[in-house]
Amino acid sequence: MLNKKKTYPYILKFVILTILFIAALYFESAQQQRLFVLIVVFLLFTANNIIKYFINKESKFYCILFIIDLLLIYFLELNSRLLINYFLHSFYIIVLLEASVTLEIKNGIIIGSTAIIVSMIKFAYLIYFKFNISSISQMIFFLIINILVLTVALFAQHNKQEREKKDILYKELLDAHKKLKEYTVEVKRLSIVEERNRIARDIHDNLGHNMTALIMQLQMAEHYIKTDSPKSQELLINSIKTAKDSLSGIREVVETLRETRAIPATDKAIKALAEEFSVKTGIETELNINGKIINNQQASEAIYHILQECLTNAVRHGDATKIWLELDYKNDSVTFNIKDNGTGAENLTEGYGMKGIRERVNDFNGSVEFKSENGFVIEGFILLPEN
Repeated sequence: MLNKKKTYPYILKFVILTILFIAALYFESAQQQRLFVLIVVFLLFTANNIIKYFINKESKFYCILFIIDLLLIYFLELNSRLLINYFLHSFYIIVLLEASVTLEIKNGIIIGSTAIIVSMIKFAYLIYFKFNISSISQMIFFLIINILVLTVALFAQHNKQEREKKDILYKELLDAHKKLKEYTVEVKRLSIVEERNRIARDIHDNLGHNMTALIMQLQMAEHYIKTDSPKSQELLINSIKTAKDSLSGIREVVETLRETRAIPATDKAIKALAEEFSVKTGIETELNINGKIINNQQASEAIYHILQECLTNAVRHGDATKIWLELDYKNDSVTFNIKDNGTGAENLTEGYGMKGIRERVNDFNGSVEFKSENGFVIEGFILLPEN
C-alpha cells in the first residue's frame, strides 16, 4: 500500500514540473527534432523521479538519482534555443529543495551545492558572451536566490531531524519511566515479602526458643511435683517468667513493623543468651568466643538469631543434654560452629528453623552446612559488610 504522505508531494511535484516544462516549450517555440529531444529528455527525467519514489532514502543509489536529475536538466538547457530559459532553471530549484528535505544534511549540502554550480554554468556563458553589469547582476541574483533556498531548506530539514530525535528521546523516556514504575512495584513487592519473611523468622526464633524452654520447664516441674515440691515450684515460677518473656517477645516482634529492635553487638548479649537458655532448660551450654566482636549491628543480629535457633533445635529435635558453641571473629567474617550430643538425624530435612538460618547466612554472602555426627553439627560463616 502506497504511503499517502509520501505520494501527494510527488504528485504535486510532477504537476508543477509538467506545467513548467509546457511553459518552457511554449517559450522555446521548439519544432520537430529539438521538440522531440526535449520531450524525450523530460520523460527520462520523469522516469528517474518515479524510480526515486520507490528507492529507500537511506540507499546510496538514491543520491545518484539526484545527480542524474541534474544531468538531465543540464541536457534540457543544452537543447534549449535560448541560453537562459527561466522555466527550465526552476527545475534546479525543485531538485535542490527535494534533496535538502529528503536527504541527510551532509548529502543535502552536497547535492544542493552541485545543483547551484550546474545551474550557474549558463550564466557563466552569458557573461563570457555578453560581459556587462546586467549579466553579472543577473548571475549574482540567481546565485543568491539558490543559496537562500538551499539554506532555508537545510534549516527546515535540521529542525525536522531535531524534532524527530526529541520525539524518539521522549518515547524512550516514557518507556524508561514505565519500566521504572514496574521495577518500583516489583521492588516494593519483594521488600514486603522479605519483611514478612524476616518477621516470620523473628517470631520463629524468639517465640520458638522460649516455648521450647517453657515446655522443658513444665515437663521437669511435672517430674518433680511428687518427689521435690520446692524444685517443682521453682520450675513453675521460671515457667511463668518464660511465658511473660515470650509475651514480651511477641510484642517486640510486632514492634518491628514500626522499627527494628536492636540487639547489642557485644559478647555479653550472646553469653546472656546461652546462660539464660541453660537456666531455663537445664541443658549445659559451653560457649567459646575467639577474636574481637565487630561492632556491626546487622551482622550481630544475624549471629544472635543463628545461635538462638541452633539452641532451640538441639533441644526440640535432638534431645541434647549439652551444646557446644564456638564463634570466631575476624576482620571480614564471623565463623560459627555449634555441636550437640543429641540423637542427630539419619534423614536430614531442612525445616523452617534451618531455612531461617540459611536465609540469614545468605543475606551476608556466607555459607552454612548441617551435619549429623555423634549428635548434630551446624557450621558456617558470614561475611561482614565493608564499613
